[in-house]
Amino acid sequence: MQSSKGLKSYQTVKKSGVSEILISKSRFLGFCQPVSSEEEAQQHLSELRKRYWDARHCCYAFRLADQGVSRSSDDGEPSGTAGAPILNVLLQSGTENALIAVVRYFGGVLLGTGGLVRAYGKAASEALAASGLCRMCICETICLSLSYPSYAVLEPLLKSGGYKTTSEFGERVTLQCYLPAEDAEAFVRIVTERTDGGAAITRGVFSLRAQEVPANSDLKQ
Repeated sequence: MQSSKGLKSYQTVKKSGVSEILISKSRFLGFCQPVSSEEEAQQHLSELRKRYWDARHCCYAFRLADQGVSRSSDDGEPSGTAGAPILNVLLQSGTENALIAVVRYFGGVLLGTGGLVRAYGKAASEALAASGLCRMCICETICLSLSYPSYAVLEPLLKSGGYKTTSEFGERVTLQCYLPAEDAEAFVRIVTERTDGGAAITRGVFSLRAQEVPANSDLKQ
C-alpha cells in the first residue's frame, strides 16, 4: 500500500477573488489567488504590476504549505503597514497555498500607519472572503468491484457521505471512491458488512483533494 507520508492537510482558497474599497480618496484593489509555488506567486504579481502599472503600490503576502514559506512586501509603504496586515489575514484564517495582493491608487490624503494597516487588512480580508475557503485533505482512493444488487445497497451510503466517485458499468459495477484517509477503515467495514463480503476492495493510493464530508454521513454514526 502506498504511504501517505509527506502529504499534509491544509486550508486554501477555492478560486480567485477580488475586492475594492475607497478610503479617503485612495482606492485599494484586493486580489486573492490560489498558488502552489513561489514562482507562481511571483508570476501573478508580475501580471498585476503590468495591468496596474500606474498604481502607487502593489503590496502582497503569500503562504505555501509544502515549503513552509511566507513572504510579504510593503512595496514602498511605511514598514509593517501593508505586507504584515495582508499576511496576518492569511495567518489568522489558517490559509496556505494562497497569494493576496493589494494594489493602491493614492488619493492624495495621508492615512497614517493605523489607517494603512486597517485599509490593507480590510481589502485583503474581503478578497479572501470572495475566494472562499476549502480544506485539502489526505484522501485515499478505494476501488470497489461489486454486483448490481450490492451497488444498489451501497448507493445511499455514497450519496449521504458526499464522496467523489467515478463508476463503470459492465458485468459488474466498478467504483473508484475518494474519501478522507481517516474515514477509510470505517468505509471498508461498512462496505463489507452491507455487501456480505461480496465486494472486491482494493486500497492504497493517497492524494490531496478538496473534500467536504457532511455531518450526517453514515460514517460519523
